[in-house]
Amino acid sequence: MGKGIAYSIISAICLGSLAIFAKTGLSMGMAPMQIVQYRFSFGAIILFSWFALTNRDMLRISRKALLKAAVLGMCIYPLQSWLFIKALQHMPASTTSLIYYLYPLMTTLLAVVFTGLKPGRTLYLSLLLILGGCGLVFYNAFARSVDIRGIWYALACMTTFSVYLTVVQRFTRNDEAKRISLWVVFFMAVVCSCISSPLTILDQPLKGWLIALGLGILPTALAISLLYRAIEVIGSTYAAMFSTIEPVTTVLLAALLLNESVDAIQVCGMALIIAGIIFPNLRLIRPKRLLVPEESRA
Repeated sequence: MGKGIAYSIISAICLGSLAIFAKTGLSMGMAPMQIVQYRFSFGAIILFSWFALTNRDMLRISRKALLKAAVLGMCIYPLQSWLFIKALQHMPASTTSLIYYLYPLMTTLLAVVFTGLKPGRTLYLSLLLILGGCGLVFYNAFARSVDIRGIWYALACMTTFSVYLTVVQRFTRNDEAKRISLWVVFFMAVVCSCISSPLTILDQPLKGWLIALGLGILPTALAISLLYRAIEVIGSTYAAMFSTIEPVTTVLLAALLLNESVDAIQVCGMALIIAGIIFPNLRLIRPKRLLVPEESRA
């Protein structure tokens, strides 16, 4: 399970860069769907090229698994990605990311209802701390009088992603998660290219190309494949919980690269989120206590 935790954290750090790339693209005049299309098109090219050179067996997939990838990549994930970019149009990157991180709570509720998860005291404590941190972020958002449309987009994005994680866990139970994730990105690229022409990249300056490439590498190729591996190893609930390092990454990068202000309330919120990840779960990183995740015992 230690590997699963590492996969979740690294994936979250990579995903934390998404808001920065997207916000920069929006400031250049890119449309939300353009940004989504660049992200998944470049991500698909990078992933397929990598596996073609290093492990061609990864490109082979059963019809059943391919159908699962199509459902995930064409019906759920593109919507979640578009909602996230729309939220960024109306709110700072740091606020958007922190509101989005109510999803560990939603994912746990969905797991309780649909997968029979029985949360223990440790998980309850972690979620309580995370919820407290997100509560401070909400307070901070309203204190700043942010655009209410951004809040609704962020909440819709959070709900969609929670559903996505739950479906992923059910779909990848008997399949290799990394293999499916490759084709999920492919289908996302196909859908987005049908909505927004990939040829618009030809009109972008060098900075636009660098943003598109960055979107394809960090928050897509690396982040998605590692997230699938994390879900495969430790389940969607724990993957969501340990992935809460993502908003911390986003807030820090937004402050450094976008000059967004970070006040004491945001810092307290981040501190609670980090506490929700680390302190209640120190016992989980002991190898003898990590052999069987809670989902597998449900």
